[in-house]
Amino acid sequence: MKIKIKKIVFIVVMLFLVAFVVSSCNDDNTAAYTDSPIIEAYLSSGQYFTIKISRQIPFSPDVAVYSDDDINNLQITLEYNGALHILTPFGDGNYIDSNIVVTASDEYNISFEFNGKTVTAYTYIPSKPIGLTQSVTSIEMAKIDSTSGFPGGGASFPEPVTISWENEDNSFYLIVVENIEADPEPIRELGDDDDRPEMSFRKTPTKSNTQMINAMEFEYFGTHRIIIYHVLPDYADLYEQNSTSSQNLENPSTSISNGYGIFTGLNSDTLYLEVIEE
Repeated sequence: MKIKIKKIVFIVVMLFLVAFVVSSCNDDNTAAYTDSPIIEAYLSSGQYFTIKISRQIPFSPDVAVYSDDDINNLQITLEYNGALHILTPFGDGNYIDSNIVVTASDEYNISFEFNGKTVTAYTYIPSKPIGLTQSVTSIEMAKIDSTSGFPGGGASFPEPVTISWENEDNSFYLIVVENIEADPEPIRELGDDDDRPEMSFRKTPTKSNTQMINAMEFEYFGTHRIIIYHVLPDYADLYEQNSTSSQNLENPSTSISNGYGIFTGLNSDTLYLEVIEE
């Protein structure tokens, strides 16, 4: 089972939405609000075609003027493989075509009417990562004492795990690491008031053909799934935008017209790594 890519970038998207509405405000806190749709679609190879539509959140809801468009009842047309399809709504702004399974190299165009304008978006699905290798399939780590912050018994941390792949066209890749144990043991000893760490972490998108995962990034012993995503530039731009001030954040560079958000494709493959207690 693949980790849901939406969860990885949820905070980034929310920062974009907040920044957009803040930047649209005048000095007197009156929002210059235009009702426009927010598109969220991360089309992953092997999954059904799904998309979510929502509205911008106005800074001053009392003065915002909304269109009559029903987010849950839009007629969204998908152009795919030379044919037109009407997406089926299934609540909370979500739409699907359960007859279409997203496939590598395929192109997708959507269009719909919103607030008197035709909204369009385009994307394609990149190829699956090829030539994947990993420097090791397991590492050994000592339990870390919560007071010292270092491995016990004078143990040292293992060398970083190196993940490599082919990347002749210098496209973007993203690594997500997820512990898949039902109840994993934390590497760092937790106090009574300590929250359990997250079960997964991600690396920054890269145009390289290799990336290292440091031992200190792992929070649990056990089996880890390492997912290598081949992503498009607009997805990578979303991360780059997140590194700027939220006051200056702009809409990610996508192929969306008369709307905001992200409409992008991705493809992935998976490796596995064991983190073993010494």
